[in-house]
Amino acid sequence: MRALVAAMAMALAALQLSACGGAQPSSCSPRAIRPHPEIGGELLYTCYAWPAVMGGLYLLDVATGIVRPLTSDSAWNADAAWSPDGGRIAFQSTREGRSDLYLMNVPDRHVRRLTDGVGFNEYPQWSPDGSWISFTSSRAGVNGPVGAGGSHRDVYLVRPDGSDLRRLTSLSGYDGSAVWSPDGSRLAFNSDRRGAFDLYTMTSDGRDQRQLTHHEGSGGSAAYPRWSPDGSKIVFNASNPPGDPAGASIYTVPAGGGEATRVTRGYDFQADWSPGGSWIVFLGKRRGHTQLFVVRPDGSDLTQLTSEAADKDRPTWRPV
Repeated sequence: MRALVAAMAMALAALQLSACGGAQPSSCSPRAIRPHPEIGGELLYTCYAWPAVMGGLYLLDVATGIVRPLTSDSAWNADAAWSPDGGRIAFQSTREGRSDLYLMNVPDRHVRRLTDGVGFNEYPQWSPDGSWISFTSSRAGVNGPVGAGGSHRDVYLVRPDGSDLRRLTSLSGYDGSAVWSPDGSRLAFNSDRRGAFDLYTMTSDGRDQRQLTHHEGSGGSAAYPRWSPDGSKIVFNASNPPGDPAGASIYTVPAGGGEATRVTRGYDFQADWSPGGSWIVFLGKRRGHTQLFVVRPDGSDLTQLTSEAADKDRPTWRPV
C-alpha cells in the first residue's frame, strides 16, 4: 500500500512506471487499431517505448482505428491536455533538457515553450475559456515536511502566452494534478496534506479548499480527478478495499461531495470523460502492458481499444 500511496503523489506517474516494469521491450510505432465507430471521437495519449526512458504523443481516431504520432523526438513528452477548441495541446517535455511545459499547434505541429525552466513542471490543463493554463510545479522548493508521497508540488496558473504566473497552493507536501470544472469556477486536485492522497476542490483563485474523498487513516488514496461535462460528477482512480485483487479502480463522486461509486473492477487508473459524457476512457493494467479501455459511466459496455505491446498513459478526449 505504501507503493500505491507514493504513486498517487504524482497522480500515479510512479505507478505507471512500476506497471510498465521496463523489462518488456515495447514499440510505439503507430498502426491501425480495431475501429469503433459506435464510440467515435479522438483520443490523445502518451506511449512509452521501454526500456528507453522516452515517451511520444499519439492521436487515436477511435471510429476508424487510425493512429498518428504528434511528436517524433527522443524526449519525454507526456501529460498532454487539449485547448478548449481542440486546436492546441499543452504538454510536458524534456526536449530542452529540463521538465517544462510546451504548447503545440496540432495542425502544423509547431511547438513553443511555455514555462521558464524553473523547477519541475507538469500536468497542464486549460481553463474552459482558454485564458489560463493550470499546472503542477516544484518551483517554490520545499517549504516544510513532505507528505505521504515524499515530494513537494504546488498548483500554479499561467496565461497561454507565458505571462501572469500565479501560485494557488502553498502547503508543504504535494498539491497537484489540478483540472478545471466545466464552468471554470473551481479546480479539482489531489493532495497529501492530511496523511493520504485525497481529492480536493478550490476556487480558481485558490480559495475555499474543500476535501472530497477521505482516505486518511485507511492506507488508501485517490488521485487524477476529471469533471464530467455537465459538472455534476468527478471521475478518479482510488485504492480498492483491503483484499481486493485489483489495487486501484475507477470511481465517480458527486462534485459537491458525497458517496463514491465504483465504475470498474480491474486494476485501472487515469480516467477521462468523453465530450458528451456517455463514455469514460481509462488505463487498464489487466495483462502485460497498460492499455486504453472505455466504459459507460454505469460500468457497462467495457471495451478494450488498444492491445499492441506498448504502454499507454494519460488518455484524454479531444473536445468537439
